Amino acid sequence: MNAPSRRRGWAAITPGRLYYAGHVGAGGLHAHHAVQLLVGDGLVLRGGTGPAHEVRAALIPADTPHEIVRGADDALLVLIDPAQAGRPSRGQAAGPAASWSLDVRPPARRDLPGLAALADELTGTAPPPPLHPALAHAMRLVEAALPAQVRLATVAGAVHLSESRLAHLFRQEAGLPFRPYVLWTRLRVALSSLSRGATLTAAAHAAGFSDAAHLTRTVRRMMGDAPSALATGVRWLEG
Repeated sequence: MNAPSRRRGWAAITPGRLYYAGHVGAGGLHAHHAVQLLVGDGLVLRGGTGPAHEVRAALIPADTPHEIVRGADDALLVLIDPAQAGRPSRGQAAGPAASWSLDVRPPARRDLPGLAALADELTGTAPPPPLHPALAHAMRLVEAALPAQVRLATVAGAVHLSESRLAHLFRQEAGLPFRPYVLWTRLRVALSSLSRGATLTAAAHAAGFSDAAHLTRTVRRMMGDAPSALATGVRWLEG
């Protein structure tokens, strides 16, 4: 993400995705686990190979080295778990920035529904169906259980489903297997705590990470930036 701490904007985490609208600054060559959608006037990107390329929008595969040479003051960004992205999911070890360019217009309304719909369209992801009541109950139980460890068997028993049936519902309707879903829930809780002024250690413990270093490693791997940078100056919305 590599936006400086002075940025202002809104952000939201839903299962498997982080959405952000606001300033996105320049940053050095890096890679992260998520597929990244970037939209903004004047963005300049460079891949692991090839020259820098000016883009209006880009969809960068997961685990692909990339550099934001020039950012944008009014950008849109979505980080998407590869399990939820129809295309592209994985990149090569290196790639030219021109291959990520998209010819799209920003959504008319720069709000969460508009950005989510754009991400669905560009990744080939079907809009989510109405949630099965047992799945909705299970999702509430996962968050309520934090910071404790959350086990599929325990949640399945509480919602009166078999483990296999509940696991299927998470993959089919939430778009993620159970364990990645829990991880994204922990990330949302931790970043929301940081945005409200919690220390890194307190935010890590509130979300069920073993310590601040564990949280930092996870956020950098998933999102390419430090947790404090992602949380500073951002108005968090309920996803």
